[in-house]
Amino acid sequence: MSTLAHTSNRAAICLLALLILPAGARASGTGAELPIRGVVRSLHGATLSTDLRAQVIAVNFREGESFSRGDILIEFDCRAQKAKLSAARALRKEKAVNLKSARYLKGLKAGSTQDVDIAEAQVEQADAEIDAIAAVLDHCRIAAPYDGFVNETHVRPNEMPAEGAPVLSIVDPRSAEIELIVSSNRIGEMTPGREFSFRVDETGQSLRAVLRRAAPVVDPASQTIKIYGEFLKSEPLVLPGMSGSASFGGNWALR
Repeated sequence: MSTLAHTSNRAAICLLALLILPAGARASGTGAELPIRGVVRSLHGATLSTDLRAQVIAVNFREGESFSRGDILIEFDCRAQKAKLSAARALRKEKAVNLKSARYLKGLKAGSTQDVDIAEAQVEQADAEIDAIAAVLDHCRIAAPYDGFVNETHVRPNEMPAEGAPVLSIVDPRSAEIELIVSSNRIGEMTPGREFSFRVDETGQSLRAVLRRAAPVVDPASQTIKIYGEFLKSEPLVLPGMSGSASFGGNWALR
């Protein structure tokens, strides 16, 4: 056999071996596990909006600033709504007087049960209008639902946001979790409580983490499933949006 033919046969054998080996073994050539990619996400993050048609009078926190639960993030000019509430309460007093009069006349046999029922209904309607306006006034100040940071402000003082438009994006970076995507045929090995190492691309840190739960459905197109874990220790340098690689150790990829 010629040297050229011998070399070609060896190359074909090597190529066949690479195709037969599992992905993890091909990655390193030593049977090591192929790392699983993941991203850090925040458990507490929201884009706040309002259906209140009012002018912004104060944005109390800017991007990057921290706040505590209950702090007032944004305030609106609600003088018109407060005036409507005062008018509704005055109307309710009038309806209450009418109801009292109707009951008095009925007691004197000069009024009917129908008159009393109508007066009672008008009082109930006035109460409902007061409740509706009071509910609107609850949105005049947006309070922080949890401790966190301002990620982005969408409005400025003196602006009037459109109904339902976002006004503020907030996040709590300390409530971080790791979202991983694994092949669905490995879900039996991804049990809650299993520990793994997560190497963060941006910082180069390798941090210990533990699996907590898995998504209830498999993506039929990619045959993958999402699993979620959390860091065993809080790390201030790890922020939502960072990505990295998870390693479960052993010969996980070769089983």
